[in-house]
Amino acid sequence: MTLKDKVAIVTGGGQGIGFGIARAFADEGAKLALTGRVQEKLERKAEELRAAGTEVLAIAGDVALRATARAAVAQTLAAFGRLDVLVNNAQTIIPHRSAELQDDAQLETVIRSGLFGTIYFMQEAYAALAVRGGSIINFGSMMGVEGGAGALDYAAAKEGIRGASRVAARDWGKDGIRVNVICPGAASEKFLAVFEGNPEHLARYQASLALRRAADPYRDIGRLAVFLAGDDCFLTGQTLHADGGKVMT
Repeated sequence: MTLKDKVAIVTGGGQGIGFGIARAFADEGAKLALTGRVQEKLERKAEELRAAGTEVLAIAGDVALRATARAAVAQTLAAFGRLDVLVNNAQTIIPHRSAELQDDAQLETVIRSGLFGTIYFMQEAYAALAVRGGSIINFGSMMGVEGGAGALDYAAAKEGIRGASRVAARDWGKDGIRVNVICPGAASEKFLAVFEGNPEHLARYQASLALRRAADPYRDIGRLAVFLAGDDCFLTGQTLHADGGKVMT
């Protein structure tokens, strides 16, 4: 129960990596606020966790809007009285297109949901986290680190998040706030959808990994997030590539 009595907000907590992290946090005793766009979907996931004894809020909203971050923090504090951990996992993804074909609407949608959403939540959570120190866990991507073809919007958002995380780590270290980034290679719903109908492509991807498998959202990414969220962690400003050995930098 390394997160007993701690309170965490997990954006995009209704599916995939976000829900894997939420499950791992719940197993360690955390109280949770899950955000996502669809209230019904969040409630279904929240009920799964409540059935196991976890206190959970389900807060619908678009992370691309600052008002969503402000409301999520306010509701979390009203319910639990504190905030210790922020996980910025939410990210809109649009099918990849060559850089010259990405229009303003696509760039605005993807970059605002990822980069702006992460910044909004960090800023709105800062005052609560600074009360007793805490952890912010943001998400980058190998697509940004390696420069994935067709991923101009997504790579820009994810590399922007890594830069913003390092700055926040320096600015807020004095307040006991640690800020780290996970670049996952996890077999989430969205990840597997990319390979839908092309199992041979998935097999080829898995074979390219040193560990020969993609990360599990709960066992691998969730447990890593538990470490980053816990009091025993002394890392800040770091990027951790939890991708089975895809990116080795």
